Amino acid sequence: MSEPVRQPTVFDSGQEHVGAVYAKALLGAAAQAGQAAAAVEELDSFVSDVLDRLPNLEATLASPRVPFEAKLSLLDKSLSGRMSGTLLTFLKVVCRHGRFDCLRAVRRAARQQLNELEGRVDVQLRTPTPLNAQVRELVTRRLETLLGKRVNLFVWDDESLIGGMVVRVGDMVYDASVANELRRLRESAVDLVVHAARESLDRFAPPGDTRLRE
Repeated sequence: MSEPVRQPTVFDSGQEHVGAVYAKALLGAAAQAGQAAAAVEELDSFVSDVLDRLPNLEATLASPRVPFEAKLSLLDKSLSGRMSGTLLTFLKVVCRHGRFDCLRAVRRAARQQLNELEGRVDVQLRTPTPLNAQVRELVTRRLETLLGKRVNLFVWDDESLIGGMVVRVGDMVYDASVANELRRLRESAVDLVVHAARESLDRFAPPGDTRLRE
């Protein structure tokens, strides 16, 4: 892999702080029933399978203009019997305190805190073609050896890569794609041309005259 490149992360620091506080509360409540991992998976599913598909529902639950009683009724009608009592109660608490707009930050923080508790790390992998189960297993084991932690591997297909792969661990990105190598080759070629041009100019410049080199 090539040298890691830091990627800027855009986030609301206030929401991230709130998310961390509520995530700790959720994990604490779920851990008492031995369901910390299940609660995080269920929260992931709720955000991805429900909120991402029903943005109006998220907007309603996050709106300060909608009374809490109406939100409570909506949660009960929509989710009662479809999710654990622990998560449903947690969502009601989040709504009661007017923090539903921070739920995605809660999700991120909950996953991170659970990983820390279990000695795990999330790794995102982009490849130009799908990986079969055997290759995924080999990649996972190799990453676990390199990182010294158990790995949750998330794989996406990205045809723009042409070949190779891009691995993201937290805010660190390791770009070993063919596209990145081609970019580096182009940059190296430009550097060589500029260097050669400067050497040619040096031969024609009078001693001590640096104007042609500028």
